Amino acid sequence: MAVDVLVTGGDTELGRTVAEACRDAGHTVTLLGACRGDLEIAAKELDADAIVCDNTDPTSLTEARSLFPHHLDTIVTVPARRCDAADPRTYSLADLATAWRQALDTTVLSAVLTVQAVGDHLRSGGSIVAVVPENPRAGSAEAAVKAALANWIAGQADIFGTRGITVNAVACGRSAQPGYEGLTGTPPPLAAEISRLALFLMSPAARHISGQMLHVSQGALAHLR
Repeated sequence: MAVDVLVTGGDTELGRTVAEACRDAGHTVTLLGACRGDLEIAAKELDADAIVCDNTDPTSLTEARSLFPHHLDTIVTVPARRCDAADPRTYSLADLATAWRQALDTTVLSAVLTVQAVGDHLRSGGSIVAVVPENPRAGSAEAAVKAALANWIAGQADIFGTRGITVNAVACGRSAQPGYEGLTGTPPPLAAEISRLALFLMSPAARHISGQMLHVSQGALAHLR
């Protein structure tokens, strides 16, 4: 069944991959991103609508709100663009503060503000999927942000559940391990696997799943503690 999907981070490679998967599944896609050039190229290639907006900025979202579709079935939040990070070992205190704030803004704040701005555009029975594209090392800003997003997802599942809307996250897990026989060949690109899981969470088959963070691990064995 075709649905109306908003994909944020449409000016990133992962956002474009997720949007392409949605398009190929027959869904109507609207892309959102702050970089006009890359966003318009992606929108043209995918035959999708585009909204130029920085969803880490409340003012930008407020100004663009009238451009969003009035009715949506799914919101997929892909992290906003980030500046290339330097070697953390060379950080000053100011650099460290900037890195942590940027990690929070691009992954968590972008999702929080987008859902707050257009969550009421979602039809009953819809879905929200947040994406975490990296498997962070312990103690890093990205690891802290991932934990914060997981907590937010659980809370939003309670709020949106009253309207029959599921709220979940798709995260990158550990990579496939040498010698694992569950894969018959080279693992598919991680972005493609994230897209496939996001599509599943949008489908009627996943109506029983909400408040969860599901990992794409490309055949890595789980370590339960």
